[in-house]
Amino acid sequence: MYDYILVGLGIAGWSFVRQLDENRQNYIVFDNRSQQSTRIAGGMFNPVILKRFTPAWKAHDMLKYALLQFQKAEWQYHNKYIHYIDIYRKLTGVEEQNNWIAASDKPVLSEYMKEITFEPVDGIDAPFGFGVLRGTGIVNVSHLLNDTAADLKKHQKLIETDFDYKQLHIYPDYVSYRHIKARKIVFAEGYGLKQNPFFNDLPLTGTKGEMLMIETEADIPYIIKSNVFIAPNVAQKGQYYVGATYNWDDKTNMPTAAARSHLESKLQQLFYKPYKVISQKAGIRPTVIDRRPLAGKHPVYKNLAVLNGMGTRGVILAPTVSKQLFQYLEFDIPMMKEIDIKRFDKKGE
Repeated sequence: MYDYILVGLGIAGWSFVRQLDENRQNYIVFDNRSQQSTRIAGGMFNPVILKRFTPAWKAHDMLKYALLQFQKAEWQYHNKYIHYIDIYRKLTGVEEQNNWIAASDKPVLSEYMKEITFEPVDGIDAPFGFGVLRGTGIVNVSHLLNDTAADLKKHQKLIETDFDYKQLHIYPDYVSYRHIKARKIVFAEGYGLKQNPFFNDLPLTGTKGEMLMIETEADIPYIIKSNVFIAPNVAQKGQYYVGATYNWDDKTNMPTAAARSHLESKLQQLFYKPYKVISQKAGIRPTVIDRRPLAGKHPVYKNLAVLNGMGTRGVILAPTVSKQLFQYLEFDIPMMKEIDIKRFDKKGE
């Protein structure tokens, strides 16, 4: 008898694995790598909404815990995943300069939003300068998940196959799946949740995002944010992520010519040096109508739980949401109301 079956090994599933390991739970993970949003998202962490110069929801507090969890993974796997990189937000005029200065004096924002700089950045014109954010960067999520999967396989804790919901049998005190029994099962499937008969009524909308990888001789040591972002590929010098698109209608993982054309058009408005597109990737972000995560128990089957909806800031949110879900499942400690799926149950519980 396992303590947990976990379905999905994106950033949400990985974060729940951390909780299971820290609490000495016995578990098995199913993952078919069908949901690519975690691996292609670039892994940026930034607690400031750069469109409006406002704090992202709970991001300041959650970021500290997230970085601690990623640091523990670095110690465990003897690898580097956290890369601190300043974000340079290109300012478009005097009004944005004034707004930046005003916002950078506010609580929380002042920890990240720093001076306006006119330091030249290779290949980019910025006559009104850049607003500098510090304490930001990139988590190499793809390497982290690969190392985690290899470790789980080594300890026979990972089964890389589709999960067949029809073979899940639910009993009062446990669940069984094929030959496996567990006290509880947690679904952390990203947009794959739409195929899950137990939780597909939740308002997971899903937003397709596409991103380019370019190669250039320009040296850009920062994450540049303007009408698109340009971010260094921490795994390969001279390569940069360019993104991202938002499409609410297309629910496929296939890259499109339209998205490439859109991104290149925006890139050429920002960046004037030669470059070559070396790859294009697409994935469905697990977004929710109220832009908050989805965590909690099934309203009828209390040994079924969901962990989803991390959206565009999964690197920041997933570790804290996972901790709250685990404490709720094991010790009945209430979660934040904003993340509990009960908020969509008109009757409550």
